[in-house]
Amino acid sequence: MLGTRTLLGLAIDEFGIVAAEVAARAGRPEVRRVGQLTFEGKLSAETAKDLGQQLRHFLRANHFSSRHAVVGIPTKWIVAKEIVAPPASADAVAGMLGIQAERAFSLNASDLIFDYFGRTSTFESSKVMLLAARREIVSDVRELTTAAGLQVRCVTVSALAFGKILSGSGPEARYGLYARPTYCEFWSQANGQLRSIKHVPMASANGTTPDRAEQLTSAIQRLVLLSGEQDQAPPHQVIVYDGDGRADGLLDRLNTQLRPQITVSDGRAGLMAGPIDLSEGSEGAQSIAAAAVAMAGAGPDRPPVDFLNPRIGRKKTSGRKRVTSWAVVAAIIGLAAVGAVVADWQIKRSDIATHTQSLEGISEEIAAAKKLMEQMQYAASWTSQKPVFLDCLRELTNAFPEYGTVWATSLNVSDTGQGLLVGRANTQANYYEVLNQLQQNPAFANVMQVYLREAGGSARQQEFAIKFEFKGVK
Repeated sequence: MLGTRTLLGLAIDEFGIVAAEVAARAGRPEVRRVGQLTFEGKLSAETAKDLGQQLRHFLRANHFSSRHAVVGIPTKWIVAKEIVAPPASADAVAGMLGIQAERAFSLNASDLIFDYFGRTSTFESSKVMLLAARREIVSDVRELTTAAGLQVRCVTVSALAFGKILSGSGPEARYGLYARPTYCEFWSQANGQLRSIKHVPMASANGTTPDRAEQLTSAIQRLVLLSGEQDQAPPHQVIVYDGDGRADGLLDRLNTQLRPQITVSDGRAGLMAGPIDLSEGSEGAQSIAAAAVAMAGAGPDRPPVDFLNPRIGRKKTSGRKRVTSWAVVAAIIGLAAVGAVVADWQIKRSDIATHTQSLEGISEEIAAAKKLMEQMQYAASWTSQKPVFLDCLRELTNAFPEYGTVWATSLNVSDTGQGLLVGRANTQANYYEVLNQLQQNPAFANVMQVYLREAGGSARQQEFAIKFEFKGVK
């Protein structure tokens, strides 16, 4: 719809991708489409491009329109450690944490990307969760999404997108669990701060609710015991996000088996506080993580962790003596260069005046030649083996759905790239889908609706006109 911005959430693990397209309309999120793609092989540097092509076809076949994406990766692909951040400004804390990060993990620091979860203070020390992702993993994710034709805004941790729901909790510890068919991810928070996060492998329960409930009951009891605060009295609260979707009545069984020591609530209720509904069907339940990831990137605040734009970076500075020495050398070279320029200018001053006068005399001829050259270059671009107008036609074609609900009746593109597209659509929604695609495409600028009206006749089709400026494909 006009004025609606969409964002694609992708929750990736080694088995595949769950996707959810979220539209922000009037500041409220709404899930438009969900789906799941199972990988034919595990994600790696060798398979990333092929899997990205599979993702591209999957998105087109299921009518996902947004090219902007937020990616969530599993806890299995990261390492985490709670550390104490000293009182300092945000930039200073990031620098100090960068130094600690190089010593906190056994892996080579140059192979890792670091970020942290938590609030820091300029007045007192604070506990934060330091997280590290392998640089190779992030690179594989970027190659996959690039091959799929997507522009990725950030790479976060899927479980931490759920964790934002707990950010307003009080001093008591609260827990979250994201359940998938062969694993679950468990985290604990207190005072809105992440205290622990774990990946827990699980045997497949073959989709039976009793077996699934039994596995999760055992895992929750063990994890709460290991992660809980020593002085906190039960009942402990666990918010469950069911990303399996095959076990009906799972939460009721968990509550029956865990009470009174532990109470379980449905995370979908908190996540879907707006007009979002993923409750119908197993596919919607499986895509709950993708919806959380998309909403974490769609809001005004950045996701709690972003390995694509991390706050922690290794910045090396030279010693004071070395800086001073280089400054002196640079000053000497600069003075020598200035002296040479002044001397040369004095020698050739008369030549400069002569050439300037000659150029003024032929200025009209230069302007005419420049104009002719520009015309020839532009004409060549339209008659070469890859003319510009073909790029324009390809990008316009890609904006139209494959299922034949929108079609063009005329197209006019001027020499300067100014264009007018006239066509018809079965419904207004079909038309706005094309308009949204064109407005999001960086190859076009100043995409605006000229008119949208009923075409007349019994079919009640919509006739439209869109003007645009084609800037070219980079």
